Amino acid sequence: MKIKKFVADDFQTAIMQAKREMGSEAIILYTKKVKKGGFLGLFSSTKVEVTVGIDDDVKIERDNLSNKSNSPSAKDNKISDEFKNLLNQPPKDNEIVSELHKMKDIMSDVKSKMYDLEVIKGLSEPLQNFYNSLIEENVDKEIALEIINNIQLRLSNETNNDIEFEELCLNTIKEYLRNIRPIELTENSKAKVIVFVGPTGVGKTTTIAKLAANSTFIEGKDVALITLDTYRISAAEQLKTFAEIIDIPIRVIFNPKDLHDSLQYFNDKDLIFIDTAGRSPYKLEHMNELKEFMEVAKPDESILVLSVTTSSTELINIYEKFNELGVDKLIFTKLDETQNYGHLLNVIYEINKPVAYFTTGQNVPDDIEVPDGLRFANKVIRKEESHERPSR
Repeated sequence: MKIKKFVADDFQTAIMQAKREMGSEAIILYTKKVKKGGFLGLFSSTKVEVTVGIDDDVKIERDNLSNKSNSPSAKDNKISDEFKNLLNQPPKDNEIVSELHKMKDIMSDVKSKMYDLEVIKGLSEPLQNFYNSLIEENVDKEIALEIINNIQLRLSNETNNDIEFEELCLNTIKEYLRNIRPIELTENSKAKVIVFVGPTGVGKTTTIAKLAANSTFIEGKDVALITLDTYRISAAEQLKTFAEIIDIPIRVIFNPKDLHDSLQYFNDKDLIFIDTAGRSPYKLEHMNELKEFMEVAKPDESILVLSVTTSSTELINIYEKFNELGVDKLIFTKLDETQNYGHLLNVIYEINKPVAYFTTGQNVPDDIEVPDGLRFANKVIRKEESHERPSR
């Protein structure tokens, strides 16, 4: 196979160059943008590099066919139909079929890139480059385009250097995390009941321990713990150990009546944190059981704990299931285990609920913080932060 790269100012020009030299049977193997210097490639020359390939046998066959009539025969139409049917077949242990499906995927990718080029065609080069950087960070196309449009509306004639443009981009992304609501007490004398829900393995129990310790030692609140997680002995024992270390009361309960009695017993506290069992939101019996406890607890706040190591589609599905029981706020855990903040931006945008905390590790009572919009924006575009990390 003959393989060659073509570099041009835009995708269409590169394709035309490839077609002239390699012929229309050439296959696009790879495309990418080449950017140099500046903030995320802004205010710099951008080129499109297209790698194409063509089999030598295909070239010979093309030359032979050029001497024949161009009018399609019934046989040609039949072959064409068989080719289309072959493309629509599921992959088999057949090398030819596998290659055809790869070609189909490549063409879908090319169509997607052409759509992107069409969408941003009327934008300035800095905006086009920033749109592309958002897409590379896995921000959904619709959200990225909305961000770009918001930036364009705020651009002024005075915004003529990369530093000012960078600040505008960061401040625009920052607004997508403006609904921040950590746990706060009102003037009520009644104990504030907060229930934490979520699937198993998201770090819910450790998060509760961090919040209980900070509420007790830093904020000076009177806190009590209740755990419903009797399915995992280790989880209940873990929370009991934390409670003993920080010297706060805890009760392990097994049924809704025990929960009612424990809430009455702790009624003089400032905060009551309830740790529920991590259960599958897709199992009706699990959700019905949780619903019974929620009806007894009547929480002032229900906080859904989600791990950012889960896909954005799955996080949204989990939220929708738990929201049938009522979700007031979100906590995102394990931010230290991902570099994909674009994916987190998608989830925050789609769910549209207040975010209470981010957790960034296993250390108790550390590694938990109230989200900061500017830090978040810097993480989305993977830019080094120039300001100090905020305190908890």
